[in-house]
Amino acid sequence: MINKYYKSMLQGKSIIRELSEYATARGQEIGYENVFDYSLGNPSVPCPVTYTKTVIDLYQKEDPVAIHGYSPSLGNTQVRRQVAESLSRRFHIPYETKHIFMTAGAQSAVAHSLRAVTEPGDEVIVFAPFFPEYGPYIKATGASMRVVPANTENFQVDFEAFQEMMNPRVQAVLINSPNNPSGVALSKETLEKLADYLRQKQEEYGHDIFLISDEPYREIVFDHGEIPYPSQFYDNTLSCYSFSKSLSVPGERIG
Repeated sequence: MINKYYKSMLQGKSIIRELSEYATARGQEIGYENVFDYSLGNPSVPCPVTYTKTVIDLYQKEDPVAIHGYSPSLGNTQVRRQVAESLSRRFHIPYETKHIFMTAGAQSAVAHSLRAVTEPGDEVIVFAPFFPEYGPYIKATGASMRVVPANTENFQVDFEAFQEMMNPRVQAVLINSPNNPSGVALSKETLEKLADYLRQKQEEYGHDIFLISDEPYREIVFDHGEIPYPSQFYDNTLSCYSFSKSLSVPGERIG
């Protein structure tokens, strides 16, 4: 017997993939250079030359048995240590190797995080607009997704609507900053207010509430702006990152 949920999931189509297929078909008709394809987050610029040279150097000089062997379950220890050192240096948080978990991209990190902190019957709050894959990730855990309507004035958090949805069943709040698809980053003021409120509710409910922060676009900022780092504001934050956007290497699935 095939699992009914899994079968229905495979029969369903992601709107992002549908748009991508339409863009490809339209490109065959009029030339892809004439199509503005806003579907998949594929690179529009090449990855850094240093990245390519480093990969070539590894393949030419390192032991192929070691390169192609299994990594430890939690990920390559050297890589985790370097990620921890980078985050500590940039965001002034004392990360250690044990705090870093390598995944197959940010989507995998979000899915793992949701499974780690929820059980069937729990609730997860997300803010519209949001990446549509959040729905299947949350449903697969047995939890329910509650959606806070978009604040179309500035796309920050609508705290009044958010507070109406909070209840003891909420185990996680999922944010995406900078946001896909709006492009808006949550401000320092918004993150401070969100953190204060979640700490208050943790104490009131008597259990942890996790902030899952989906951050694949963290490095993409213009005009010398800065993106506030949610982990600096709230201890129970799970930061989910991908190198696919910052290095233009989505096919490598590094998160």
